[in-house]
Amino acid sequence: MKTKIAILCAAIVSACALSADQVRPLKVLAIGNSFSASLMAQLPACAKALPGAELDFATLVIGGCSLERHWTNVEKSSDPEFRPYSVMWRFVSMPDRNGNPFGDAMKGKKSNIPQMLQAVKWDVVTIQQASHASWDEATYQPYADNLIAKIRELAPQAEIRIQQTWAYCNADARICGDATPGKPGSWGFDQQGMHDRLTAAYTKLAAKHNLKIIPSGDAVLAYRKALPVKFKPPTAEERAALKDGQIPDMGDEVVGAYRWGKGHAWNKDRDVHKLRCDSIHLNREGEYLQACTWLAALFDSDLSGLAYKPNFLSAEKAALMRKCAAQAVKARR
Repeated sequence: MKTKIAILCAAIVSACALSADQVRPLKVLAIGNSFSASLMAQLPACAKALPGAELDFATLVIGGCSLERHWTNVEKSSDPEFRPYSVMWRFVSMPDRNGNPFGDAMKGKKSNIPQMLQAVKWDVVTIQQASHASWDEATYQPYADNLIAKIRELAPQAEIRIQQTWAYCNADARICGDATPGKPGSWGFDQQGMHDRLTAAYTKLAAKHNLKIIPSGDAVLAYRKALPVKFKPPTAEERAALKDGQIPDMGDEVVGAYRWGKGHAWNKDRDVHKLRCDSIHLNREGEYLQACTWLAALFDSDLSGLAYKPNFLSAEKAALMRKCAAQAVKARR
């Protein structure tokens, strides 16, 4: 009897060990731009903190890269030395950030789409439109169809998902005339109008190819309404009255941030030190909301087991962000 019990115990231990060996991180590649690069700030820490969530994540990044440019880059990639993308990655299976999990597909932190699609056996590959074109359905095709076909050709095992991007904050004159909330800007619609249009475009693309959406934009909208966000951009007079170093209150807005300094290379007044506003990217609070949304979507989680929050967020805000993210994902199922 003792011998049989010992054999049975050994068999159970062996089966458990085999099961543990078979468990591997979910491997996710984002073909994106700065709106996927922002995931690097909080997604790895969130995944590490959520029980049962093991994640190997990488993103290909060119700032402002549209679906059209992604496809053009694919067409140019017959030249193996054509590597226009910066590669950002964080693999739980390879914690040494100085390593290279992609082999010859990455040289000097640079790669291209076909090389990266074949470098790893990805479980999920995501795509997204550049934010400035996200609201215009006409800019999606035929580039999205071509890119999806290429992913299915080179990574047939991968599930393709679409990241729904978000509407800009009300400091952006393209959606608000003279940065006035509720007054359409040069695009002819306001913040809600941008959200409605980009959502319609992403939803149509997802339906055409039977793809799931990671609803980052819906989570941002839900948070704006739930708090509610009270951001109102300063008037020209209020901006002029601010002294160097004084920053306008963002009123809990998760998109956008003010800073004092010189501009980027493409700014006409790039050499002028002044108050500037990034009205399109997530700020550090928004990066946590985005990470929660991706985590809920990728691991089909309600995030109830996620206790982690960055130090700069209050427990109340972090909890609300997790709730908004989980609800946005649930609504898309």
